[in-house]
Amino acid sequence: MNTPSSITQRSDTGHNKKNELEMPSHLSALDGFRGLLAMWVYLGHLANSVGFKNYVLGMHALAVDLFMILSGFLMVYTWKTAISFRHTFSFSFTKIAIPFYANRFFRIAPLYYFLLIICFCFLPVLAEMHDATHKLIPPPWAEGLSSYNPHTVWDFSNFKWLFLHTTFAFGAVPGMESSTPLPGWSLSLEMQFYLIMPALLLMFGRIHIILLAALTAVLAFYAPSLFGNYLTPGSIAHFGQPSFIVYRLNAFMAGLVIAVWLRNRQLEKPSLMVNVYTVLASVICILPLSKPVILGYALFIILVLNRSFILDQLFSLKPLRFLGNISYSVYLSHILIVIPIVYWLVNQHAFLALDDSIRFVVAVGLTAPFVILIGYVLFRTVEIPATRLGHYFLNR
Repeated sequence: MNTPSSITQRSDTGHNKKNELEMPSHLSALDGFRGLLAMWVYLGHLANSVGFKNYVLGMHALAVDLFMILSGFLMVYTWKTAISFRHTFSFSFTKIAIPFYANRFFRIAPLYYFLLIICFCFLPVLAEMHDATHKLIPPPWAEGLSSYNPHTVWDFSNFKWLFLHTTFAFGAVPGMESSTPLPGWSLSLEMQFYLIMPALLLMFGRIHIILLAALTAVLAFYAPSLFGNYLTPGSIAHFGQPSFIVYRLNAFMAGLVIAVWLRNRQLEKPSLMVNVYTVLASVICILPLSKPVILGYALFIILVLNRSFILDQLFSLKPLRFLGNISYSVYLSHILIVIPIVYWLVNQHAFLALDDSIRFVVAVGLTAPFVILIGYVLFRTVEIPATRLGHYFLNR
């Protein structure tokens, strides 16, 4: 059955060439957007570590929601063959799905594995520094606890840990979502999305887009009560982070819906009903998320639709695009820089005597150069070679 939400992937070579010529594969403004999100996470973690209270930085976890929206958008927006609303989506598993999975693996896994090895080599020291810092400056969520005694347990020694982290399944197992110093739970969440994305696209052609959006929104709404909400256990399980796909499938879907609409617009002018369904589906997907994320989603739509020349130029500035290029390395590695430097700082009595805002400025001055430099080095020496290696295997 064909509905306004249906998608097709055509094999006509001429049609694909036309689509690829008309469809820009890269949006420079989104590089800047992604770079700022990575810096938001880094600065938010740093602010918590030195006891600096700031409303915006305190919401840094929301950047991950916007990362998920971006991911859902880009996976469809950069799909190599034509997509339309008119017909049922279909694809060859060997020709489309396997290369897609391989491409995403080589994009994400090598850097994560490399940093896990670094963590393993320095695990006892990192845990000791982490706990000592938190004992002197408790994290915001622990400030109301009368007897807070941090004791971090990062156990890399058992087969379960090795299997779950090498397969990225750890985020779907309660209690494993924060089992390394790295902020890797979001990577597991993203890999879960990649795993189901082809099936999700197949569902587009068989289930109305509004029903799909409503399903993801219902999952997001009930997930905290069923599977836990940070420190609060759920009725079924207790995830300390929203690392299970049901928490944030709606965020991926919010980006995916916009990408499908844009791809369809390259082929034909969308009908009024297609536009209405797209808007309604987007609103339904985004409603379970917080108000700041909804505002960020509005900014994201302005950027992808090129509705503001000033914003487009601002987010396309070279420094922001540079941060976008190294954003994955910055996001994943920054905590390994923040932990030892902040540990050294909090053991200086003069530093602890400073006002919290001054402490934050000093910490930024000491950590930012290393975060950006190491992020760039990892981008050049790990990310790029790994991506090229993936292309080499796929093109053989």
